[in-house]
Amino acid sequence: MASPVAIREMGVKLFLDSHPPFEHPDLLRLHRDMFASTPVKYDVHLLQERNNNAYHDMSVELLEATGLDQVMQDVDVLLLAYNFPNIRPDISIVNYLMDRYQACFISFAVNDLGFGAPFAALHMLQHYLNREGFSKGMLLIMDQTALPYETMELNESPGPDTAAVILLERMTGKGPCLLGVEMRYADQSISDTAALVLDHLCKEASIYQNQITLLIHPDLEQECTGTSWYEAIEWRGCYDPSRWSAAPFFALQELLEEKDRSEYICLMHLEQTDSFIHALLIQTGDARVDSQ
Repeated sequence: MASPVAIREMGVKLFLDSHPPFEHPDLLRLHRDMFASTPVKYDVHLLQERNNNAYHDMSVELLEATGLDQVMQDVDVLLLAYNFPNIRPDISIVNYLMDRYQACFISFAVNDLGFGAPFAALHMLQHYLNREGFSKGMLLIMDQTALPYETMELNESPGPDTAAVILLERMTGKGPCLLGVEMRYADQSISDTAALVLDHLCKEASIYQNQITLLIHPDLEQECTGTSWYEAIEWRGCYDPSRWSAAPFFALQELLEEKDRSEYICLMHLEQTDSFIHALLIQTGDARVDSQ
C-alpha cells in the first residue's frame, strides 16, 4: 500500500438550476451518428426535462465556490471521475481548466467503472503523490444527467447534477488523510468479499474494525445485514446514492464536520453491474503525514 496522503480540502455541490439544451447542428448530428448503428434509441427531447449542466461549467462553479481555483497553478496532477458522459463532448474539460487558470498539470479522466470511478482515481492519486515531483493532486468528481437516451439509472428519477472536489497533498501536517484504497472483484459472496476488503484495509493501517465508522451503499447494506462481521461494527450507516459518483463524498464531508466522530471512516461502494467492491479508509483526526 502506498503511504498516506493528506486531505487538504474537500467541497461538494448540488447543481439544481436548469439550462436550455445546447443547440448546435454539429453536436446534434454527432449524437445521432453515435447511436445510428446501436440499439440505443436517440431522443433529443429528453434534454428538455434535464438540467443540462456541462462539466467544464460545473468544474468552474465548484472550484470558485470552494476557493480552490486559487491553487490550480500549484496542482501537479488532476484527475476527473464520472459515470455519465458529458453533455458537451466537444470541450476538453482539463484543457479548458488549464487554460482558464494558467495551470500546468498532468491530467486524465477515469470513467467506464460505474460509480466506482472516484475510488480508482483516488488510488491513482495516492500513488502519484508517493512519487518524486508530485506534491499536490486534485480529484474532480462529476455527474450530469442530461442524456439524449434512456438509461436504467435515470428511469425512476434523474435527480440533481452533482460534483465534489478533493485536494490531496504529500507533506507534513495535521488533518484528515487518505490511508488506503481497496478494489476487489466479488469472486465469492458479496458480503464475504466486503469483509475481506475491510479486513485488508484495517490490517494495512494497523487498526481494529471497532475503531471505524462504516459508510456503505444501501445495496451493499442489504447484502451484508445479518452477517457476523457487519453486525459487530458499532458505527455504521448508508449514504444517499442519488448523488451519483459524488455520493460517498457528500457523506464523508458531513462526518468530517462533526465534532463527535470516529478516528477512522471507511467508505465502501458496491458496483452491482460488475460485482466489484470499492473502498477507502480515511483517518479523520490530527493525522501526521510524513514528507518524502
